[in-house]
Amino acid sequence: MKKIFMYSMLVFAVLFGSVASVSAQSKQLEKNTKKRAKELKKEGWTMQASTTTLDYALLKYNTYLEEDEDNRIPLTGIATGKNPKIGRENAIQNAITSYASRAKAQVVGKVKSIMSSDASVTTEEIDKFGAAYESGVNTKISGLVKQHFVLVREGSDGNKEFNVFMSIDEAKAKQAREEAATEARKQASLGNLSQQVEEFIGEPVEGEE
Repeated sequence: MKKIFMYSMLVFAVLFGSVASVSAQSKQLEKNTKKRAKELKKEGWTMQASTTTLDYALLKYNTYLEEDEDNRIPLTGIATGKNPKIGRENAIQNAITSYASRAKAQVVGKVKSIMSSDASVTTEEIDKFGAAYESGVNTKISGLVKQHFVLVREGSDGNKEFNVFMSIDEAKAKQAREEAATEARKQASLGNLSQQVEEFIGEPVEGEE
């Protein structure tokens, strides 16, 4: 009976500790979100075509990301224009283009740092691969991004600035990068460096600075 009681107390302590930890994380998330929402409002951003508030939209977005932070990658894009629809689409494309550019820079940079191990591979071939890879990633992840909400603010020149908050599933993005790399290899000769390229492709793309 004593052992059962001790076991029950241990389970309760573990569960209570987990709940307390989650609660603390939730409060910290709310605090950080509130601070960021305040900054965005101070910068002049407001919700576009939405009945919800900026605070709620941002909290919902951050909560969504935190629920699977290893697989849900945040993406943001900004564009300027007068037409809301075109401005939003350009902002989305801006985020996709930025992601593809970072994916290329990450892989090409690492491949060039070890290219001395294969004298048969030239910088030109790596650059050729990088350009084809970037183009492929840009095309393939376009249908994978999830749009959460859009902010807008008036510019000093009369145009509007659009800021789209999105996310992408890393598992699907990785598959898209692998497919883009397979196609890019057909346009460049990487020799023995192909194995290292595969490893670099599998690494998540670094976030925006």
